Amino acid sequence: MRGAWLLVALPLSAHADLYRWIDPASGSVKFSSQPPSDPRIEPEVVRYKAPPPPPKPAGASLPSNKPDLEARWRLLATELAAIPPQELKTGSDRVRQQVQALEATRAELDRTDPAGAPRRNAELVAILQRKTP
Repeated sequence: MRGAWLLVALPLSAHADLYRWIDPASGSVKFSSQPPSDPRIEPEVVRYKAPPPPPKPAGASLPSNKPDLEARWRLLATELAAIPPQELKTGSDRVRQQVQALEATRAELDRTDPAGAPRRNAELVAILQRKTP
C-alpha cells in the first residue's frame, strides 16, 4: 500500500527534480521532491525525462485524440499497478520508464481536458489500490 501512495505522488510533481536515496535505517529506497534532511546522505537527482509525444496525424484536432489518450493512460496506470511491490521499492529503470510514460500521457490529457484531472487522479488512486497489496 505504501508503494501506491509513492506512485500517486510521483506524477503530481510533474516537472520537478526527484531525489532518490537509500534510507540507512531501513535500507529501503526513498523518493522525494525535497532532499533528505540528513546531511550525511547524498541523494541521486532523478530528472524528469518525458518520452517524445507520439506524432499527430495531419488535420487531427486535440479533442479527437482524447479517447486514445484516456485509453493509453488507463493502460499505463494498470501496467504500473501490476509491477511487483519489490520492484517498485527498488526504483528500477522499468519503474522509472513506466512512471515517466504515465506522467507524459497525464500531462497531455491535462492540456486537452483540464477539467478531467481530478477524476483521473481519483481513478489512478483506485487502480493502484486495487492492484497493489
